[in-house]
Amino acid sequence: MRHGVGLLRWVGALAAVGCLFLATACSSVVPPDQFFGDARANAEGTNASTTGVPGAFAPGGATNSAGVPIGGASSLGADVPGGGSNGSGAPAATAGVQAGNCAGLHDTTGINDSTITVANVADLSGPVPGLFTAAQQAAYAYAAYFNSTSTICGRRLKLATYDSQTSSAGDQQASLAACGSSFAMVGSMGAFDAGGAQTVTNCGIPDLRAIPTSPERTAAPVVFGTDAAAPDLTPTSQYDLIKRETGSAYLKSAMLYLNAGSSVPNALGYEQAMQDVGYHFVVKPIPIDVTDFNYSTYATTLKNAGAQLVQFEGTAIYAVRLMQAMQTQNLHPVFIMDSVAYDPVFVADAGHTLDGMYSYIDTAMFEEASRTPELQLYLTWLHRVAPNAQPSFFGIFAWGAMRLFTDLAVQLGGSLSRQSLIAALRDVHAYSDNGLFAPQDVGNKRTTPCEALIQLTSSGWVRRSPYPWTCETVVKTD
Repeated sequence: MRHGVGLLRWVGALAAVGCLFLATACSSVVPPDQFFGDARANAEGTNASTTGVPGAFAPGGATNSAGVPIGGASSLGADVPGGGSNGSGAPAATAGVQAGNCAGLHDTTGINDSTITVANVADLSGPVPGLFTAAQQAAYAYAAYFNSTSTICGRRLKLATYDSQTSSAGDQQASLAACGSSFAMVGSMGAFDAGGAQTVTNCGIPDLRAIPTSPERTAAPVVFGTDAAAPDLTPTSQYDLIKRETGSAYLKSAMLYLNAGSSVPNALGYEQAMQDVGYHFVVKPIPIDVTDFNYSTYATTLKNAGAQLVQFEGTAIYAVRLMQAMQTQNLHPVFIMDSVAYDPVFVADAGHTLDGMYSYIDTAMFEEASRTPELQLYLTWLHRVAPNAQPSFFGIFAWGAMRLFTDLAVQLGGSLSRQSLIAALRDVHAYSDNGLFAPQDVGNKRTTPCEALIQLTSSGWVRRSPYPWTCETVVKTD
C-alpha cells in the first residue's frame, strides 16, 4: 500500500466519483469466455492504432487520442543500427546492455522479420477523460527514442495503442486484442485493470505495466510493474521523514478520506502504518462522502480533538474544500497527501490553497531534472512526440517499463519468447532505470522502502529530505 498503490486506489475512487457525477455507465467485467477467442476481431472495438515510430514531426497538426502527432516521420531512425547515436547526440538506447546471440529468433505473435510489436493500453476516455494519457505518451516517446538509435536483433519497435475507456470491460477487450496481435504489453495503466487480469493470464502475454492498479492484475503470474508496489506493504520512511520535518505534530494526527472506491482501504492502511512508527491519532479515520459539500463539521471535529497533523486521501477539489474549512476554523495543521499531489493537474486544480502541504515520492523530481540524465531523456523525447504533453508520475514509470522491456529483449536475443521474457522479469529485483525512480523489486512485486519528502510552496515543489531517497523498512498492512 505504498503511495504508488495508494495513488491508484485513489484513481479508482476518482473514477467512481466520475461515474457518480457524470452518470457514466462504468462497465463491469465481461466474462472471459465471452471474449476469449479471435482477439484480432476485437481490435477495432478498442480504438486500436499501430505505428512503428510516432509521427513526432507530422505536418498539419493532427494528433491521435494520446495527443501525439500523426501522419509523418514514419521512418525516423529506421536505418540506424543498435549501439550508435542518431546524430543529435542522443545516446543509444542499448548502450551498456549485453546483447544476446540473435540466432534462433523466429516469427511469432507480434514478431516478424522487421518489427516487434508491443501494446500499450491506457485510459484515454471515460468518466475521467485523459486519466492515463501520460502513460501512453511516454510509451510513444520511448519508442521514438529507441528506434532512432537501436534495434532488437535488427527489428524496430512497433507500438500498438488501445483506449481501455476507464472501464473493466474496455480493459478486458483491449487486453484481448493485445493478446492476439502483440508480443507483449508494456507501460499500460488503467483504473479498472482487473478487467483484463484473467485474459492476459489465459493467453500468456507478458504484461509489464507502469503501475498495476488492482490486486487481481498484480497477482496475475504474467503481470509485473515498474512501480512494483504490493497492495499490503507500506514503507515507513516517509512517515519518519515527516516526523523529523514537523516536530511533535505526529502525536496528534488525523486521517480523512474520500468515501469512494479504494480510497477507503488506502486510508485505513496508511493509518495502520503510521501507528506502527509511533503516530498517535486523536480521532478515528473520518470518511467524507463525495456528495457532501459542507466540510465545516469535519473541521470542527479536528479542531476540538486538537489535531496538529492531517493526512487526506482524495482529489484536489476535495482537499481544497477541507483546507478552506480548516482555515475558517483557524486550524492550520501539517497537511499531507500521497504522491497523487505531485502532478501538474493537481497543482493547477488546487491553486495556492494547499501551499505548504507535504507529499512523498519515489521518483526523480522534475524540478531537479539536471541531476538525472534519464529524466532529461524522457522529457526531451516526450516533447518531441507530444510538444504540449505534461510529464507525470505515470509517464515516468511507463518510460521505465519500455526501457526494461527493450533491455531484456536485447539481452535475450534469439531466445526471446513470451515465456523467456516472463522468466527474465521474475529475476529483476533492483530496477531504477538509471536513477529515474527508487530501486524496484519488479520480480517479487514488492514495495520499495525508499521515499523522498517534498513540500508545495508558492513557487512549486521543493525537496525536504536528502537526495535522492531515504530507504528504511516496509510494514505489512491489512
